[in-house]
Amino acid sequence: MKRLNKSGITLLSAVLLIIVASVVVLSTTVFIVERLSQEKTYQLRTQCVYLAQAGIHNAVYNYRFNDLAANGYFTKGQTNIDANNFFVLGANAADALMVNTVGAAIGPPNSDLTGLRIQNATNSNTITIDRMVVTWNNPLRTLQQIRINGSNVFNGNLASPANANITNFTLNTTPTIYNINRIRFSGNINVAGLTISIQFVMTDGSSKTLTVYPDSSNNSFIVKATGKKTGSSIYRTIQATYNAVTGRITSYNEIPAQITP
Repeated sequence: MKRLNKSGITLLSAVLLIIVASVVVLSTTVFIVERLSQEKTYQLRTQCVYLAQAGIHNAVYNYRFNDLAANGYFTKGQTNIDANNFFVLGANAADALMVNTVGAAIGPPNSDLTGLRIQNATNSNTITIDRMVVTWNNPLRTLQQIRINGSNVFNGNLASPANANITNFTLNTTPTIYNINRIRFSGNINVAGLTISIQFVMTDGSSKTLTVYPDSSNNSFIVKATGKKTGSSIYRTIQATYNAVTGRITSYNEIPAQITP
């Protein structure tokens, strides 16, 4: 009887040992598989960042290259690096609107803001300005006229901030610089400490706001680039602002949105 008890205990111990060993092996296997999966995901995400960075530099390079011959621009859409890697460039209307403030001046006469120029930074699609909200700090004057490319797009009498519902102005895909010939006020606007800013509201709902006087050394576009690998749902998107006056990228950060061609 004692021998049977000892045999039973030995058998039970062996079974328990096998179960424990099986659990340990299974846990180790699951851990290794999970670890390898995480490592693969990390590698894919890192590769997508590199692809997005390549997209940003591609857009800036193309803008600068084209700017040597005429007016700079970049092309939106997908660029394939090879069969498995690609990036997609995107920009909404406000992103692509460049406003050059370098020549901004008051007058003559002193009732006019002159010297502003605008440009479409992409040759992929037209962009259209729907409204211009003009803000200034001389309460004695009102906004009376906006003229772009030789035509009056607004006539009225609005106090600051003036929400000017202009005749829609479209910047086409042929690289062209358009003059904002004048923004006219009701009288001498040129007081000490004068500042003028404009919010450009586009027909796609996007907007761009910047100080146009005094000169803010601004002539920027925003480009977004998504890096992806074929067959993977993983992506990374980077947004950058490039200032054509200084020739520098002035902001650079990751955003959660995915750009699709």
